[in-house]
Amino acid sequence: MNVFSKNVPELKNSASEKLNIPALYDRLPLESVDARMIGLMRLLLAVSALVITLIDPISLDRFSEITYLTLIGYCIYSLTIYLLLLRGNSFIPAAATHWIDVGWYVVLVALSEGTNSIFFFFFFFAILNAAFRGGFKTGLQMVFASVLLFTFVGYATAPSGQEFELNRFLLRPVYLLLLGYMISYQAGEEIKFKRRLTLLKEVSKLSNPRFGINQTLIAIIKSLRAFYDAESCLLITADSPSSSNYIWREVSRNSQNEENVKVEQTETATPLINLPNEFAIFYQSKGNFFKQEEECCVFDVSAGKFVDGKTVNCTALADLLDAESFITVPLSERETMSGRLYLTSQKKCFQSSDVEFVNQLMENILPVVENVGLLDKLASTAAVQQSHKISRDIHDSTVQPYIGLKLGLEALEIKYAAGESIEEDVEKLIRLADATISELRGFVQNLKGGGERQSGEVLITAVRQKAVKFQEFYDIEVEVQVKDDFYINDRLAAETFQLISEGLSNIRRHTKAKRAHINLHLTNGKLFLEIENDNVEADEKLEFVPKSIAARAKSLGGITRIETCEGCTKVSVEIPL
Repeated sequence: MNVFSKNVPELKNSASEKLNIPALYDRLPLESVDARMIGLMRLLLAVSALVITLIDPISLDRFSEITYLTLIGYCIYSLTIYLLLLRGNSFIPAAATHWIDVGWYVVLVALSEGTNSIFFFFFFFAILNAAFRGGFKTGLQMVFASVLLFTFVGYATAPSGQEFELNRFLLRPVYLLLLGYMISYQAGEEIKFKRRLTLLKEVSKLSNPRFGINQTLIAIIKSLRAFYDAESCLLITADSPSSSNYIWREVSRNSQNEENVKVEQTETATPLINLPNEFAIFYQSKGNFFKQEEECCVFDVSAGKFVDGKTVNCTALADLLDAESFITVPLSERETMSGRLYLTSQKKCFQSSDVEFVNQLMENILPVVENVGLLDKLASTAAVQQSHKISRDIHDSTVQPYIGLKLGLEALEIKYAAGESIEEDVEKLIRLADATISELRGFVQNLKGGGERQSGEVLITAVRQKAVKFQEFYDIEVEVQVKDDFYINDRLAAETFQLISEGLSNIRRHTKAKRAHINLHLTNGKLFLEIENDNVEADEKLEFVPKSIAARAKSLGGITRIETCEGCTKVSVEIPL
């Protein structure tokens, strides 16, 4: 009985649906050669056979005319297939081409000396075509078909009497069977390795920090289940590294096209996870009509080899999983995750080598998954830090001016009690309050809209408020000019504000100017900042070197220029975006 068959809570809209895991499985390569290359080789083989038989027709002592017509027909067929492949619209399915080839070869063998035919070697092309395009199973089917057809047709059409060569009749089918099996096996292994590499590449893309650990893990086990076409894929992880309460995430064949994936927090998974941490296991029931056999291979991941696993009761695990075969690998012991992965099936779809592959896959994926968790944690921490930053900004930029407003009102009260005129001071305090309110609205607007678009607007608001306050406190008129569509990111906006503050401070400290001009604009992917002040006679002999501005601009990859002309001094900063 399957312990996971009961109703469990469900996780909706998992990352696997968002990332289309079935489509991932369909993209895995099922062939190891290019169809156009096969078409070209078929054409060259057909033309070569025709030319060689024309040069030396000694083996075509009977039905020569029909044989030539058959070869010409095969050349025309090969040329047609090749041209269609070049255009990308062949009407014959790729899986059928090698069977059609075998039909041609059987006819050629029947027309030319049967088992002694020189066209015997053509069967290897069909086997290569089938094996490298369909894998081991397809290649093996082609081997058996070729051996049987060649043996029966060749024997039936072989010359009689002394011309019949018994050694060829016996050797060629064996030769075809053994070499065909080796070709099919090697082609199947190559396709399997290519599919594994593609799976590793695709699974690594599933680790998206936006989805979090839980949905990332479900996306991974969905892809594994689809890759092996298993009944289910089960991931059991500890609630915490020191906890005995486990969380399983199960994906079954029936739920592959559903939006829901089973997730449950339980203690019943203990028997499945209480295995030696270094053991990865492959189990398969090999029962037949006469005898029930079992195969259980234990791979020691720490030693990197298969070991004696008599201490593991594989049969009990299979009964618990209700599976005829399964693979389980441990999750590496780490600070954030520990547990086991299970792949189960009711048929023989696993091999012992799959244990090493799945273990390597999880060893490569788990660090990425842990990084997702760390990024998720960093995002949460960053949100808290951003909240603190906003709190400090509001305190420094809004609360403090209101404290100054309070002190100003107290001073007004004293002046009013003394009978002094307070109209001018009241107007100044009103303007200061308006600037503070405007700054507060800028913060609220930035919080409400967010993103880079608000950064430029916040900067402009802050600069205008800075100009108002500068004029109020230092009696220096500051004009701010900003072109439309001024949008820059948060960091550059903050640095730009510091550059403007330093420039105004330099004007106040090092000149006697009463007017200043600030110009901000974006041109050709660059930010241009110009801070200009009028000169008076006492300033003309002073050397003005804005070291702080130049250093800050250089750290941003920009440059600083100083221009002095009649009646004004201008500091220009150019920063690439």
